[in-house]
Amino acid sequence: MTRSRKRPPISAEPACHLAELAVENLSVVERVRVPLGPGFVACTGETGVGKSLLVGAVRLLAGGRASSQAIRKGCDKAEVEGVFRDIPEAVRGILDEAGIEIDTGDLVIRRVIRHGAEGAAYVNDRRVGLALLSSVGAELIDVQGQHAHRSLLSEAAHGALLDGVGGLLAQVAEYRAEYGRLRDVLAAIEAAETGLKEAEARTAFLDFALDEIGGVAPEAGEDDALAEELARLSHAERLKSLSDDAFSQLYADPEAVLGRLGRVSEAIDEMAAVSPALGETGKLVAEARVLLEEAADALRRFRDGTRADPAREAEAGARLGRLEGLKRKYGRTLEEVLSTARAFAEERQQAGDLSGRLEALGAERDALLKSLAARADRLHVGRVEAAGRLAAEVGAHFARLAMPHARLEVEISGLSEGIAFGADGIPAGKARLGPDGRDRVRFLLAANPGEDPKPLAKVASGGELSRILLAIKRVLIDVDPLPVLVFDEVDAGIGGAVAEQVGRMLQALARGSHQVFCVTHLPQIASLADRHLRVTKETDGTRTRTRVDDLDPAARVEEVARMLGGAKVTQTTVEHAREMLAAG
Repeated sequence: MTRSRKRPPISAEPACHLAELAVENLSVVERVRVPLGPGFVACTGETGVGKSLLVGAVRLLAGGRASSQAIRKGCDKAEVEGVFRDIPEAVRGILDEAGIEIDTGDLVIRRVIRHGAEGAAYVNDRRVGLALLSSVGAELIDVQGQHAHRSLLSEAAHGALLDGVGGLLAQVAEYRAEYGRLRDVLAAIEAAETGLKEAEARTAFLDFALDEIGGVAPEAGEDDALAEELARLSHAERLKSLSDDAFSQLYADPEAVLGRLGRVSEAIDEMAAVSPALGETGKLVAEARVLLEEAADALRRFRDGTRADPAREAEAGARLGRLEGLKRKYGRTLEEVLSTARAFAEERQQAGDLSGRLEALGAERDALLKSLAARADRLHVGRVEAAGRLAAEVGAHFARLAMPHARLEVEISGLSEGIAFGADGIPAGKARLGPDGRDRVRFLLAANPGEDPKPLAKVASGGELSRILLAIKRVLIDVDPLPVLVFDEVDAGIGGAVAEQVGRMLQALARGSHQVFCVTHLPQIASLADRHLRVTKETDGTRTRTRVDDLDPAARVEEVARMLGGAKVTQTTVEHAREMLAAG
């Protein structure tokens, strides 16, 4: 008699899960709507009834390829729809970027396959491309054998999984933040170096221009003053003659204007003594006399200062020529030339600042590289320790799954020793630093004695691979972020106690943050599920249809008994089925 065991409770924390799956006109499935739920869901049925179609339908929801050959005969299209509940933040982030809202908390994914036309994918009734759907699916679903971004078969995910086992995720986050700063500094250095190279030619021009302007040393308005001086020098004799004549007419001659005006002033003063009204007129004449005296004095100075000076004329002409040359190159006026010189001097200073900035950035880069190298070393030590623990724990599960000789190895190599997945490593001494450190992490497996370890995707297939992945996932239950796990053929080639171990592992995964969907032929596994689906075929003689039933307790007893006894179900097998279900 099977010993009764208390079924462990499903986690009280809400976990993302596929709550409902609907399939229409997909191969032999005409129309089914399957209620699911959190926890462990088993799918059973005789060989060939279409259980794998449900796995294929889930794969379509995750962005898998669709073929029109899968459309049910006589139908125009096939549809698959899945309702996901308690969506993780990673998925919400992807959808937010795409502008897709989740109002109710549920996420509805629908795939439509048509003949002779491109199929369509919808997320919450909004049509999306397969790239977006695949990104969402990569955060939701892991179907055994599917090379999804976050699958265990994808080596790009191995490093993060190992870091989770080793409790290194916080250290990795700090490393990534500093690595991001280093990338920013390197980009700034590249920009500064490019700017500096471009500035070299410009700096040569600036130096030439500043030397040229500085050599002339123009002053604002100097060109106008020189032009006036040149005009005087070139007409010196004529100007001297004219100014002398004007001075004489105004002052020096006996009949000069000022002498005559003096007599006019005396006459007005005499008249004003008799008629005071002329006093104002006298003042006007007096003022005019003062102004004319000033004019005569200016004419005298101009006459005395005006003389032919060929040497000074040549000097002023040459100076004005240099000023005009500056204006042709650097501005329409000397004021603009001087403004240009100030701008050039400031630009030249900035070129010098760029050199200083480049030096400062280089020092910052070196400090960050030193700090990151130390962080990478600590991460490496932690990963080596976690790798040994992970390999030992997975090996213990292998033994329980009838694979006593299989061993998992965690290969930790430097980025320079292989391809840096998603990383363009930054040289740091003899090592290269990537976004997660200096390590490349790969899970390798040797399935049999004497075999060299190989990548997971190359060492096994079918049920053996499913059990290998199950053992690894069992150890990684707390760090593997994918909420919906689908296992097909996990029970191939096993039975008895090993089958129960497989079932217990699936059950343990479902008690964490995962929903487990498993297609199985073994009653030891099916009896441990929280929900049991049975797939059967029906025919009316012309068409065959697949039916999926969500079994109640009584129907579960019948189905487990059928799995135990085959075609002939006896009372003994029924009792055995009840005992197995009670023990689950």
